[in-house]
Amino acid sequence: MESNSYAHYGLILFFVLLTFSIIIAYFLRTRKVTFIHESGTSILLGILFGLIIDLATDDESLRSFIQFDPEIFMLFLLPQIIFESGYNMKRKSFFKNSSTVILFAFVGTLISTLFISLMLLAVVKLGWLSVKFTALDCLIFGSLISATDPVSVLAIFKTMGVHRDLFANVFGESVMNDAIAIVLVKTFLTFDSDELSVGFVFKSIGLFLGIFLGSIAIGVVMGLITAILLKNMNFKENPLLESTLLFVLAWLSFIIAEEIGMSGIAAALFCGIVDAHYAFNNLTEKSKNITKEAIHLIAYISENFVFIYLGLATFTFTHYFRIDIICWSILFCLIGRALHVFPLAALNNKFKLKKNHLPTKYQFVIWFAGLRGAIAFCLSLYVHHEEGHVIMTTTLCVVFFTVFVFGGLTQPLLKKMDLVGKDEEPPVSKNPKNKTNRWLAFDRKFIKPLLTNRKKILDQQNKDNESTMNEHLLEQDQDLKLIHDLENNETIQKDSNNIEFIENSESSSTSETSEKSEQSEQSEHENN
Repeated sequence: MESNSYAHYGLILFFVLLTFSIIIAYFLRTRKVTFIHESGTSILLGILFGLIIDLATDDESLRSFIQFDPEIFMLFLLPQIIFESGYNMKRKSFFKNSSTVILFAFVGTLISTLFISLMLLAVVKLGWLSVKFTALDCLIFGSLISATDPVSVLAIFKTMGVHRDLFANVFGESVMNDAIAIVLVKTFLTFDSDELSVGFVFKSIGLFLGIFLGSIAIGVVMGLITAILLKNMNFKENPLLESTLLFVLAWLSFIIAEEIGMSGIAAALFCGIVDAHYAFNNLTEKSKNITKEAIHLIAYISENFVFIYLGLATFTFTHYFRIDIICWSILFCLIGRALHVFPLAALNNKFKLKKNHLPTKYQFVIWFAGLRGAIAFCLSLYVHHEEGHVIMTTTLCVVFFTVFVFGGLTQPLLKKMDLVGKDEEPPVSKNPKNKTNRWLAFDRKFIKPLLTNRKKILDQQNKDNESTMNEHLLEQDQDLKLIHDLENNETIQKDSNNIEFIENSESSSTSETSEKSEQSEQSEHENN
C-alpha cells in the first residue's frame, strides 16, 4: 500500500514538473530567450526538485520511484522520440545527404569511440587518473559517450530556419550515431574478459554488423506490413483506428528488436522512414493530420520527461565524482569529434560535386552540435562493472556540460556565421543518370503501386483537376456569353443611333430643300 502511494507521488511530481517546463517554454519562446533552451530548463527543474527531495527526506523508497529507470526510457520514452524523427524528417534532404550521413555515423562513431577509448586507456596506464579502468571499461565508456543527442540544437535549427542540408546532416548523423553507439555498447557488454585480441575485434565487428543490419530489417519489414494493412483495409469512416494501427506497429518494431537482442532505436527509425514514404499515402486526409500532430506531441512530452529525469538523477543516484576523469572525458570528446568531422568532411568533398560540398561553416556547426544526452546516460546505467558508478557520474557531467555550454551558444553561433533563415528547398536534379532519380523512378513505377493507394490518389487528383478545369471552362463560356451580349447591345445601340442620325439628316435635308424652294418662288415673284 505504501509503495503505491510513493508511485502516485512520483507521477504527480513528474506531471507537475512537466507543467512547469511547458509554462517556462512558453515564456522562452514568446520572449525570444536564446542563452538557454527548453531542454536546459527542464534539466534545471529536475535538479531543483531533486535537491529539495534530497534535503527533505532520506526515504529510499521515494527515491527509487523518481530515479532514471533505463527500462522505462528504452521501452516507453525513446521509441516515441525516434519514430517521430523518422516519420517527420525532411526525407528529400536526408536521402540527398545520405552518403555523408552514413560516412559520419558509421566511420565517425567508430573513430570517436576508438580515440576516446585509447586516450582514456593511455592516461590510465600513465597513472594520470584516480581510477583504474580496464581496457574493456574504456571501450564501453568510449562507445556510450560517443552517442550524440542534439535535441536542443535541432530545435534551435527549426526555430531559426537553417539550411535543410545542414539540418539533415546534423539530424541524420545524430540518429544513426545513436543507433550505432547502442549496438557498440551492447556488443562490448557481452564480453566478460578485458583482454583485447584479434579474435575479439573480429567478433565485435561481426556482432555489430549482425545487430545493426538485423535491426534495420525489422524496422523496414514492420513499415511494409503497416503500408500493406492500411492499403487493404478501408478506414475511411474510422480515421482514429487507422492512426492507432500505424502508431502501435511502429512501437512494436522497437519492442521486437529489443527483445531479440537487436537495436530498437534503429528499427524504430527505419520503420518511421518506411511509414512516411509508403504508409502515409494510404492514410485518409484526416488521419494524416491526426497522425503527424499526435506523434509530434507524444515525442515532445517524452523529450521533456527525459530531461526532467536527467535533472532528478543528479540527486537520486549515488555518485562518485572524479574531477580528473570528467575533465579528460570532455577534452577527449571534443577532440574525438573534431578528428572525425573535419577529415571525413574533406573526404566527402573530394568525391562530390562542388555544389554538394560541405562548407567550412557547416563543418564547424556539425562539430559544435555533438551534444551528449539521455541516451549516453541511459547506456551508462547498464554498466555494472567495478567502476560503473564512476562511468555513470562522468557521463552525467559530460551531458550537463555539453547541453548548457554548447546548447546555449548554438543560437549566437548561427547568427555570427550568418546561417539564420537559410532554409531553402533543395534543387531537384533533372539528370536521369542520377542514382537518386533512378531509384525514385523505379520506386514510383513498381514499388509504390504495390504498397500504396497512390494510383487512386492520382486518379482522384486527376478527377479533381478535371472538375476544376470544367468549372473554369464553364466560367469562361459564361464570360464569353456576357461579352457577346454586351457587344450585341452595343451594336444595337450603334444601329439605333445611326438610324436616328440618318432620319435627322433626311429631315434636315428636306427642310433645307423646302426653304430653298420658298426662296426661289419668292425671288420669281419679286422679278415678276
